This record gives sequence, structure tokens and C-alpha cells, in this order.
Amino acid sequence: MATKADSVAAADEKSVWAQPPASTESLLTEVSQPADAVVVGIGRLGLCFALTLEAAAGLRVIGVDLNPTYITLLNERKYRTTEPRVEEFLGKSKNFVATTDLAAAMANPAPLVFILVPTPTSGGRNFYDHAILGNVLQRINEMKVANKHVIINATVMPGYINKTAKTLLRDCTNTTISYNPAFTAQGEIMEGYRTGGMFGMVLVGAENDAIFERLREIYLTIAGEVKVNVCRMSPESAEICKLSSNCFRTTKISFANMVGDIADRTPGADKFDICNALGMDASIGPKCIRPGYGYGGPCYPRDNRALAKYAESIGIEATIPIASDRYNEFHHDVMAAELLERGDEAYTFDDVGYKPRLAVAMIDESPVLAVAARVAKAGKRVVIRDNKAKVMETMKEYGNMFEYEIIEE
Repeated sequence: MATKADSVAAADEKSVWAQPPASTESLLTEVSQPADAVVVGIGRLGLCFALTLEAAAGLRVIGVDLNPTYITLLNERKYRTTEPRVEEFLGKSKNFVATTDLAAAMANPAPLVFILVPTPTSGGRNFYDHAILGNVLQRINEMKVANKHVIINATVMPGYINKTAKTLLRDCTNTTISYNPAFTAQGEIMEGYRTGGMFGMVLVGAENDAIFERLREIYLTIAGEVKVNVCRMSPESAEICKLSSNCFRTTKISFANMVGDIADRTPGADKFDICNALGMDASIGPKCIRPGYGYGGPCYPRDNRALAKYAESIGIEATIPIASDRYNEFHHDVMAAELLERGDEAYTFDDVGYKPRLAVAMIDESPVLAVAARVAKAGKRVVIRDNKAKVMETMKEYGNMFEYEIIEE
């Protein structure tokens, strides 16, 4: 689930990843010590994953990223973040080292290479921008590495592994390439990696039995007594399944809000009673079936649109994710209209992250802010009230559309 906040590296990541950086001489000894895994791209998700591999699976891990200052902070255990438990795990870490030197990391005998670089939304033919990922794979191929298992964890468009990634790694002998997308969320990444995400599923698109069994062993070790379903399929199936999993949840959210909007306009009906009952239906289930704000964030909206775009490219009219997206926007209109009917002089919106009680300052397609913006555009005074970090992120995106009130934490 790579996002615009998923790397603290240099601004032009595409060009930097395409070129070998200067070696970090002081780290060559540490990087050359035998390791079990290399994690390329240790931004928000990658760092959490690397620390989880070390702490919960007992692996010796090398992390690779671009920014020398960031790498130094990690190696000196001085990095600070609002992401829960990262500082705790980093402070206790004994077998994790970070470097900017991809070549040195790839020269290590570590057999596992996980890649979590950003694949931001581009809106173009491939929808996701695979440029950074492609440059990393190209550089690995130029090194002619051998005897590696390359595992892509960043979200990609269906068909990428078979059509592009395998081509880019064509000169790497005895090297497999698999797809193992992350199912976790900002603000609870460490917990998500431990449990397979809030839905208890680890998706492994494995090239062969050996790499599947190794990844399965790692994830079951990480989970411990927590039940996790490790699902094995082809890389091509995993690419579709990752998008489909998120799209099914967006469908449930839009459906619950549609039912809620219908109930709100029906005298005597209660949307919460209805959706609670639907959640007890074994064929539906209770998750994502509660009426309220729509969906937002760095994954749901874009994965929903990506599946529809891929379907269109192969001649399938994906009306369901398209409808989910349209109703999500319409529901924002409905919520704003209901607020405007009250005729208040001012409207205050609290907790404006992309989901409720979010521990990090991320407002990516926040449904709360989508409604607030509609109210403001209707000429009403709107106050955004949240902690300083989220208020500052809102200011960056919306400027003087709103008034702001910072809540002391």
C-alpha cells in the first residue's frame, strides 16, 4: 500500500533510484555481514516491515533507502515518528542496519529481497506509476545477482510481474520473483504486519513452492498465536486479488451508506438497526457495513479505480467498483446537504484524518474533509479542529477555505 508519504527520500526518487548512490563507507562492514533479508524502500511501510522481520521473525535485515540523513538517524536509533511502536522496535533492534548502497546490500548473501518502494497513482495507462520500482529492478538486473528470491510488496497493476518485472530481471540467474502486497494501514502498520492486517490475510503470489513455504513460515512465525490465513496463488492472481480485496470493502462501505441514506429518508426507519442486522447475516459479515462517512485514504479509492481501469483494458466493464466510487462521492453530497439544511452559522469538523482516530497525520481523500469542503463551497463558515499535525496537512491542501483550531494533545 505505498503512498505519497511512504518514502522520506529525495524528491526526485525516479532518477535517484536509477543511479548508484555513493557508498556509505562506514556501513560496508555491517552490510557485508551475512543477513537473511534485504528490504529495499524503508519508508513508512518498509521500515515497519523490516523491523517486524527482525523482531518477530528473528531475521537479520538490511534496509535500503535514499536519504543519507534518514539512514544515519535509523542506524543511530534516533529516528522519530508518530507511527505507533516504530521507535520502540527500532530502539530494541539488534540485527537491523540501513544503507543507501543498494549494490552493497545486493552483494550480501541474503536470499530474500523485499521491495517496498512507492508506486504512486499516475492516472496513466498503468494507473500506478511503476517507474521507481522499475528502476530498482533494472539496477538489480545490472548487478546480475543470482540465487535470490525477489518479492514485490508495493501495489502494482495486474500483469506487471509477468510482463515487466520478469523482463527487467532477465539476467539474474536462479532468481525468482513473487508478489506479496502489504495489507496494513497507516497508524497501525506494526500491528497490521503482525496479524496480516485487520482482515487476517497474507497474500502470497509465489513463483514456486520453495519461496511460498519460506514466506509462509515467516508470516506464521510473526503471527505467533494469532490466526493468519496465508493464501497461496500465482503472482497474476495475487495482483488481481489485492485490488479485489480492497474493492469489496469499498463496495460494502458504499452499500451501507446507500442503505443508510435510504433509511434516513424513510419515516420510522433506523439505519443503524438495519446495518447491524445486515452485519449479523453470515453471508455479509459485520466489517465495513456501518453507515457513516464514506471511504478515503491512500489505498481504497485508488485500488477501486485501478481494478476498474484494468478491467476496461481487457474488455470488461467493471460496473461495481465504478458504482462504489460514484456512490461514495454522492454520499458526500448527501451528508453536506443534510448539514446545510440545519442552517447553522458555522460548522465544525473534528478528527479529519482519512479514517477515525488516525494516529498519523494523513488526510488522503479524507471523507470528513470532502464533506467540509462542500459545506464551505456553499458559502458557510467551516472550522477544522484537530491536532497540529493534521491541521497543518489540511492547511497545505485546502489553504484558506477553512478556519482552523489546533487541539493540544
